[in-house]
Amino acid sequence: MKKIHSLRLITLGLLLTFCCIFSVKAQEAKDKIVPPQELETIIDSIAELAALHYISEEIGKEMGSFIIAQYKKGAYKQLSYEALGKAITNDFYTISNDHHNSAFYRQYQKTAPQSLLATKLDEYGEASNYGYTEVKIDRQNIGYLQVAHFTQWAFFGEAKIAANNAIEMLQHTDALIIDLRNNPGGFEDIVAHLMSYFFDQEPLVLQTYYNRFEDRKRSIAITEKLPGKKMPHIPIYLLINEKTGSAAESFAYMMKHLERATLIGETSSGAGNGSSHFRISDQFMVQIATWETINAITQTSWEKVGVIPHIACTSDEAYDKAYELAKIAAQKHKEQKIESYKQLFKDIDLAISSYQANSSNDQAIINSLKASHQQGLIKEEVINNMGYDYLYNHKNAPIATAIFKANTFLYPQSANVYDSYGEALLANEQFEEAVKSYQKAVYIAKENNDTNIHLYEKGLKNAKGFLQKK
Repeated sequence: MKKIHSLRLITLGLLLTFCCIFSVKAQEAKDKIVPPQELETIIDSIAELAALHYISEEIGKEMGSFIIAQYKKGAYKQLSYEALGKAITNDFYTISNDHHNSAFYRQYQKTAPQSLLATKLDEYGEASNYGYTEVKIDRQNIGYLQVAHFTQWAFFGEAKIAANNAIEMLQHTDALIIDLRNNPGGFEDIVAHLMSYFFDQEPLVLQTYYNRFEDRKRSIAITEKLPGKKMPHIPIYLLINEKTGSAAESFAYMMKHLERATLIGETSSGAGNGSSHFRISDQFMVQIATWETINAITQTSWEKVGVIPHIACTSDEAYDKAYELAKIAAQKHKEQKIESYKQLFKDIDLAISSYQANSSNDQAIINSLKASHQQGLIKEEVINNMGYDYLYNHKNAPIATAIFKANTFLYPQSANVYDSYGEALLANEQFEEAVKSYQKAVYIAKENNDTNIHLYEKGLKNAKGFLQKK
């Protein structure tokens, strides 16, 4: 054990040493003065890219001309890579008033180990749980979700898992506060993924983005394919402030105009355009706003005006105001939820009591059981027990068959539900269908190495005997 412990310490020490060396070298590089010949190339390249790619061709050309004029005046002379980036970013903003235009030092990662390490340590990746930095539920059953950023495209898969895990913790709450204060943004696809949990409309296009240079449009929309339970009715309160930007503003803007959340706090930063990154050299990159945002409802965006909250207050006051409203909403939501659960059970009773053999009424039973299952009120075992109650206690094989059939839809990978369904089909003298159901049970049992396979095989043999006697 001591050797293993020592090995771990040595490995950790080497990793930390490498990180420190990597960080020091990066700091030294960005503080170097940009060579004159490289500076000229950087300025010319940026001016050309701005004119070609910026959302507005007119403003893009104006930005390029202004930067070239600044270069000729000597404004960028003898600047380090880091200082040059800041200077060009300020000059971009002077002309465009667009937060998505910037220039910055970014060393090209030439070797795979360095690139992997940089990814591992990236503040928008694993180091910050891909943006989902805090999830909690209080005694009032009010959920709180802090999203520090909406990560990067490179982490889309991991970010979806982080979002799913967060929602799984919050899915039974009666009100939800989502904190987007100081969230600088990220990318829109993870925004759409998170939003999909709060809507049951399908399909629902949220926003469209237009790229002038490519003359191309792309859209984001609500998705139905989610691993967790949707929360289309939970009251939501969104906290925003002046540092809420870009994709975080997009989330707030869409939730506001779809009337799905109450926004509380300060007007956001007003960074509504989407951007693209371009590498100028091994040391330098530029970000240019290339995608114009067009909201599906407003047909415009929050660019330069910000997202305006429903309830204006300081950033520090936003949580307390949201919590007071959430307490009231949570109580109402809880009462409505209880009533809806009662109604779901009434629907099951009604479907069963109005059932008529040899009719399409079995679909009403199936639908009512599905609805209760979706709300987490009944599981496989409960439905199975209900089926056997009608099969043996009430002596009603047709209703039992409908109940077991519902279970096969809800748990298609369970050998047990097909075995039970086959049993009801036999009692209902549907011998051919019973054989098929038992065959399915045996097949699934073999696939899953089910220890009860001998029971399913016995049921299949019995069903085949009845079929032969028919």
